Amino acid sequence: MAVMRTVDPRTFVEFKRWIGGQTSRPAARRQRDARQAEIVQRLLDESLLGLV
Repeated sequence: MAVMRTVDPRTFVEFKRWIGGQTSRPAARRQRDARQAEIVQRLLDESLLGLV
């Protein structure tokens, strides 16, 4: 197992919600973005993501 540096999950959710609301983006991508934000938010809510 290795440590991987990445964007904070809360930032990820915020960005995915923003980009998912952009009407210039194809509908399928907007739906995917919204779903990804929902999944990561649920993981955060259930304390399943370790925040350092």
